[in-house]
Amino acid sequence: MDKAAKELGLNGETFTIVPTEATQPPAAPAAIVAPSSSRPVIPVSDVSQPPTQGPESVSVAWAEREGTLPFGGALPRQIPAPELRKMVADHILSHPDTYSEAILATPPSAYARAIQGRDRWGGAIELGIFSELFDVEICTFDVKGQTLLRFGENKDTRCLLVYSGIHYDRVAFSPSEPPYHESTLPPELDRTVWPTDDAAVLEKTQQLVAQLHAMHYYTDPAEILLTCDVPGCQWIGSGERAGREHAERTGHVALSEIKDNALLTCQTAGCGWLGSGEASAKKHTSDTGHASLAVIPDD
Repeated sequence: MDKAAKELGLNGETFTIVPTEATQPPAAPAAIVAPSSSRPVIPVSDVSQPPTQGPESVSVAWAEREGTLPFGGALPRQIPAPELRKMVADHILSHPDTYSEAILATPPSAYARAIQGRDRWGGAIELGIFSELFDVEICTFDVKGQTLLRFGENKDTRCLLVYSGIHYDRVAFSPSEPPYHESTLPPELDRTVWPTDDAAVLEKTQQLVAQLHAMHYYTDPAEILLTCDVPGCQWIGSGERAGREHAERTGHVALSEIKDNALLTCQTAGCGWLGSGEASAKKHTSDTGHASLAVIPDD
């Protein structure tokens, strides 16, 4: 039964699905934001002592089942991203009554064409389609809101995802040794599918998500600070909508997130402001009206 989830290939290295809107993705391609690492492992209440490193170094112990509950990571077999995209496009075109222009907010043919492009990421619609294609319930935990969304009904099995705002990670169970705080076995031995009547795995994942939320392990697409990576373009903007508007206006889709420790400077004539991170940049823009900022390279 585990085969179905592994064949999903939902992994940051191959196919990241990021919703531009919860239910109605816009017609224009979404701007690209660099995804997080492929297998962060998350602290939860079962950890016996506070972690001394980042979230990638800790996990949740599950002693009752003699294992560890990390999430993320590479799957032994992955369906290539172009194939997954084509599966979505074909399914949309084969079900015009379900995936109408009213649902997609764009003609189905245009949506099917756009989702196959490398500069377009999907979200709720694509997860619903994967649930149908692989006959598995997909449970997605949103870290910021600590909420659970389910895709697919009346299924026998489910897989679990954790959504950070820009990236999905799978949840897996790995057999391990006491005290069950670390998974050392290869991902081939991970369990990624559970019966839909197994409530315990949802409870464990909810604990994991609560700890992620406390660590602020999420990004709000509406607030994320972006910069354009196209050579010669020093655009900086706040929020996914601003990124999309920049992409529509200029054709530039290579955008990346500005990290909180990035050093910024104001390019407005006569302003010598320097600051670091999103909060500082927003305050400067709010105080002065200066919106022309640039990242100072590390080198």
